[in-house]
Amino acid sequence: MKKAYKLKCFLCEKEHDEQESATTCTSCHGPLETYYNYDLIAQKLNTYALKTAPISALKYMALYPIDDFKNIVSLEEGGTPLIHAKNLGKKLGLNNLYIKNEGMNPTGCFKDRGTMVEITKAKEMGAKAICVASTGNMAASVSAYSAAAGIPCYVLVPEGTPLGKLSQTLTFGARLIQVRASYSTCAELAEQMAQRFGYYLAGDYTFRTEGQKSEGYEIIEQLFWRCPDYVVCPIGCGTNLHAIFKGIQELEKLGFIRRLPKLIGVQTEGCNPVVKAFEAGRLDFDSIKNPRTVASAIAAGTPLDGAKILKDVYDSEGTVVEVDDEYLLECQQEQTRAEGVFSEPSGALAYAAVKKLSGEGFFNEDDVVVCMATGNGLKDPKSPLKILPEPASVEPDFKEIERFIEQKLYAVRESGRIEKTKVLFTKSPKDSKAISKVLADEFDISVNGGISEAIYRSVTGFLEKGKEITKADLQYILEEILDEFSLKNRVLAISDFKVQTTMHDQAEAEVWAEAFGKEVHAYGKGVGPVDAAIQALKDALKVKVWLIDYEVAIDASGVDAAVEVKMTLKNEKGHRVVARSTSPDIIVASLKAFEKGVNILYSKLEGI
Repeated sequence: MKKAYKLKCFLCEKEHDEQESATTCTSCHGPLETYYNYDLIAQKLNTYALKTAPISALKYMALYPIDDFKNIVSLEEGGTPLIHAKNLGKKLGLNNLYIKNEGMNPTGCFKDRGTMVEITKAKEMGAKAICVASTGNMAASVSAYSAAAGIPCYVLVPEGTPLGKLSQTLTFGARLIQVRASYSTCAELAEQMAQRFGYYLAGDYTFRTEGQKSEGYEIIEQLFWRCPDYVVCPIGCGTNLHAIFKGIQELEKLGFIRRLPKLIGVQTEGCNPVVKAFEAGRLDFDSIKNPRTVASAIAAGTPLDGAKILKDVYDSEGTVVEVDDEYLLECQQEQTRAEGVFSEPSGALAYAAVKKLSGEGFFNEDDVVVCMATGNGLKDPKSPLKILPEPASVEPDFKEIERFIEQKLYAVRESGRIEKTKVLFTKSPKDSKAISKVLADEFDISVNGGISEAIYRSVTGFLEKGKEITKADLQYILEEILDEFSLKNRVLAISDFKVQTTMHDQAEAEVWAEAFGKEVHAYGKGVGPVDAAIQALKDALKVKVWLIDYEVAIDASGVDAAVEVKMTLKNEKGHRVVARSTSPDIIVASLKAFEKGVNILYSKLEGI
C-alpha cells in the first residue's frame, strides 16, 4: 500500500526512510520534515465527520503519519478550549482576542499532542526504550505516554528544571537524569544515548510536529471554520508554532479555508536566537550558549526548528518579538486574573507579546488574534511567587480580618512589584513619620504608629548592616512586621549573638536574650552557625522546640541581597507554626524567624 507521506531534510531535501532516521538528516544534520500526498489523503478523508464530530486530536487521524491505527497511544489529548478573552481584549482595544488554553491537555501542556504521534510511532517501530531531552514539559509528557505504552523511558533535563515538571516525570516512572548544562547539551547527549543503546529518540522532531499541528486544526474549527488574522505563540525550538502553521496550511490545501494567518513568535531577552535572526533578516541563527529566562520551557539556545519557523514567519508576513522576564511575570498575572487562565510563564508569552504590540498600535481593533497558552501554571508554581507575597498569617480574631481588609494589606506586594529595585533609603530615615510617608507614597497604605516604629527599627538595622533599602526590601520588612504585629504574648527577644565557625570544626555560638522575663546568656555548638545559635537558645529556654523545615530564598542578585527565611517549628504536643523573617544577613534572618516561631507557638497555643 502506497504511503501518503515521506520524510525529507528541510535544508538539503535528502529523502529518508523513517527506520533510518526520523529526527535529523544523516547528511547535513538538518531537521527532517514530513511531506504528504494530499490527493491520497483527500481520498480517505471523511469531511462530514471531520466537521461534525466532537473536537479531539484523534479525529484527525487521516492527517497523521501513522500506518497502523491499532498502535495508537492516546490519553485523550486535544479538544482544549478557545476562550474569547473579552476582559483582556477590552483593556487592549481588541474585540476578537482569544486564548487557546493548552494547559487543559492530559499532562498540562501542548506537548501531549505531539507525544501521542511520537510514542505511537515508537510502538509501531518496535522501540525497546525511549529517550528524550527536555526543559521539563516534554519530559512529563513523554514519560506519561511511555508509561501508557509500557515502554521504558529515559529523560535528560537541565539541572534546575522546575519541580512540578520533575515531580510529574518521576511519578510516571521515567529514569530521570539532571545534567549540569543547557537544554541543547541535553539534546546532544540524548541523541548519543539513542545511537549507543538503540533507543527511540523522542523530541522536537518531525513526528512531534505532526501531532502538534492539531492545534491549528482546532483553532480553525473553533472559529467556525474561519482563519484568524494572527496566531501568537512562544518559540523555544520553534516546533510548535511551525506545527500550528502547518496544520492551518493543510486545511487550506484541502479546501476548508481560503487564507492563512500571520504568525507572531515570542521569545524572552534571555533566550532570543530567533528574534536576533529575524531582526537581521536571516533564515539561519546563532546559538545562545547559556540561555537565562524565567520562561524555562522555551530556554532552547539552539532551536532545532529555528530555520523552519523563520521561513514560516517570513512567508506569513508576520513578526517575532521579545519581552523581558519582569514584564512577562506581570502579564502572567494579568492573564490569570482577567480570564482565569493560569499558565506557566512561557504560556503567558503570547499575551505579553500582544500587549506589547498593542501599545505600539500594531493591531486593528477587529483583528482576530489567537494567543497560545502552552502550559498549565502548576508546571512551574514558584515563578509567580517572584512577584507575589506570602499570604498573611493572623490570629483567629475577627479584628485581624478587619485590619487586613481595611488597611488593604492584600495589596502590599501588588503595588510594589514593578519597581522592586528602586532605592528608597541609603541612610537612616529621620523618624517613623518618614517611614509612614514612604509607605503611603509607595504602597498606598496607612499604618499605625506602632507598626511604623517597628518598620523604622528594622530599616535602621538593614542600613547598619550596610544594605541600602530597595522597594522590594521595604515590602519584605512591611510584610514581616504585619505578620508579627498581632502577637500578644512574646516570651523570647534576642538582643545579640556572636558566632564562630571554621571549615572543619563545629560552629560555636553565644547568644544574649530575654526569655520568659529573664535575661539569659547561653552557649551552643552545631553543624553550622544557625544550628549552633538555635541550640543555645533551646538550652536557654528550657523547652522542647524542634525545627522541622527550613527554607531560604533570595529574590535578587548579589551577595548583599536581602534573605527571606521560612521556618516550621513543632513543640512536644505536636503543634506546628510557620515563621518568616527578612534580613541582609542569613543568620540574623534565621534567628529572628526562630524567635518569631517561638513567640507564635506561645501566643497561639498558650504555652509551649
